[in-house]
Amino acid sequence: MPPPNHLIVVCGHAIWQGGPKNGWDESEWLIESYKKGETPTFIQHIKAGVEALASDHRAVLVFSGGPTRKETTLSEAASYHNLAVANSYFDVFPEHAVDFVRSRIYVEELALDSYYNILFSTILFWRTHGNWPGRLTVVSHGFKRNRLVDGHCAATGYSLERVNFVGINPPGMGGLADGQVGSEKADAMRGVQLAMGQWADDPHGVSEELAEKRRQRNVWGVDQLLFLDEEERLRSGVNTRMLGDGTEALVEGIKQLGVW
Repeated sequence: MPPPNHLIVVCGHAIWQGGPKNGWDESEWLIESYKKGETPTFIQHIKAGVEALASDHRAVLVFSGGPTRKETTLSEAASYHNLAVANSYFDVFPEHAVDFVRSRIYVEELALDSYYNILFSTILFWRTHGNWPGRLTVVSHGFKRNRLVDGHCAATGYSLERVNFVGINPPGMGGLADGQVGSEKADAMRGVQLAMGQWADDPHGVSEELAEKRRQRNVWGVDQLLFLDEEERLRSGVNTRMLGDGTEALVEGIKQLGVW
């Protein structure tokens, strides 16, 4: 069988702690208050990633997201994977294919924002398979498409014609324009709009504003180096720099990763 060439990234947004309802009861989740009512959307994201994996025998699925809550060391990525297993991969695969499916699903547990969801997952693909992905599918909220595709994917070196985006929005997004959502969610969406401008000005997320957001999420002090050691870094051919807080970032102005 030819090696994988298609990376599917499901971006984490919350942590499922486990429970008898397999994620379908919101009390089983750790979420910010403004995300109330959104957990079915997170399950849809997970299912969409599994379905994308099922449609391509050369694909690899990565659930991405670090441990962002003080209440648990469980990462967003591991919780998403646990939920997929608890729901029998949503019966997308025949029973005889489950072992093969498991061999193509990974968790990336370092990323603290959507840019690093893409970057850490791409490097994990390279580390695991020895080649860079020729195609990328990103699963996240629909309203984040421009930031994720035109911003992060372009900044990390992907040719956008080889990028597919699966956007599934939380309920109630249509009420933003006419004020039919709660104040917390409206404030959160204003924050999203602000972040879009920050990322447009700072494609690799090295500014103090964006770095501070990652630091606030990094409640367990997760290592933010892109590579395991200097030998791996040199072998990758990727040019990086170290930020003052210990984060490793791509050098700007160079097409970095060996992706298409």
